[in-house]
Amino acid sequence: MRKIALIALGVIVLLLSGTLAVYAMRKEVTVSFTDKEKPVKLQVLGGTLAEALEGHGYNVDQLKKQYVPSVPWDQPLSDDSVIQLTCNCSVALEVGGKRLGTYKTKQLTVGDFLKERKVELNPWDEVNTPLDERIKNDMLIVVDRVEKRIKKEVETVPYKTVKKKDPQLASGEEKVEKEGKKGKRIYEVIVTYKNGKSIHTDKKMIEEIDPVDRVVKVGTGENVTTAADAPARAAAGSIAGYEYVRTMMAETTGYTHTGNRTATGTWPKRGTLAVDPRVIPLGTKIYIPGYGVGVAEDTGGAVKGNVIDLFFETRSEAIRWGRRHVTVYILKD
Repeated sequence: MRKIALIALGVIVLLLSGTLAVYAMRKEVTVSFTDKEKPVKLQVLGGTLAEALEGHGYNVDQLKKQYVPSVPWDQPLSDDSVIQLTCNCSVALEVGGKRLGTYKTKQLTVGDFLKERKVELNPWDEVNTPLDERIKNDMLIVVDRVEKRIKKEVETVPYKTVKKKDPQLASGEEKVEKEGKKGKRIYEVIVTYKNGKSIHTDKKMIEEIDPVDRVVKVGTGENVTTAADAPARAAAGSIAGYEYVRTMMAETTGYTHTGNRTATGTWPKRGTLAVDPRVIPLGTKIYIPGYGVGVAEDTGGAVKGNVIDLFFETRSEAIRWGRRHVTVYILKD
């Protein structure tokens, strides 16, 4: 019995020593995949990288198609090896709403891949994944081009017309004391475009210029000095400092430059009047409330009867005058 026990003990010792020897021969290999977060630790007894991975259940043929190792596949492993498998990944790229293609890349991050493809980003561009995201096989990277265009818009603000009574002007007479001026509102408009299409507009006022009121004096007639009786007033008197010999009702209209001289050979200017010479002789001085003193120097095909055409330097002034029926004063020579 003692002999059998000794034999058994010897066998156990041999087995244990063999196990310890095998355990002592094991090596730890760390394998990191660039497209995966965590490395893999392999316990191997020796052999090459390919044999170590195959021994742990990896399809080495598939790995060889997708990864480039930091050491040759058939190189024997050393103690505590650290090996990196760089993914030669297939990545699809879309920029500005257009699919550019699918590319093989060994870059580690999305940002590195975009640099490799020479895709420059402006501060507003949007990428569908963080730039420090790991590149993975069959990944789709989308870059939306975002652009901001800035322009200015000007909005005019109309002016008001303020009328003031003036006893120094004849009743019904109007005189512009101050011309009006339109105001402005200036806006900064920022339009955001995504892949060439407008997606947002931001508008804010950056400057405002107030309009200037147009001031018009309206005569109350208190300055007109006439004879005592009504018939004499119709025959003679004074208005706005001018002596007149008679009055008449007239339809007044405005006109401006035609490029022609007047019927009397002068060039028209402010104060030039077109009349029917059968009613008002050429050369007659006339006071028109709201216009002032003019001289009958011109005629016109449409100027018939009690019609007087008043010359203005600009078309806008002539239009503003329009057509008015007023009492006009034939002045004393």
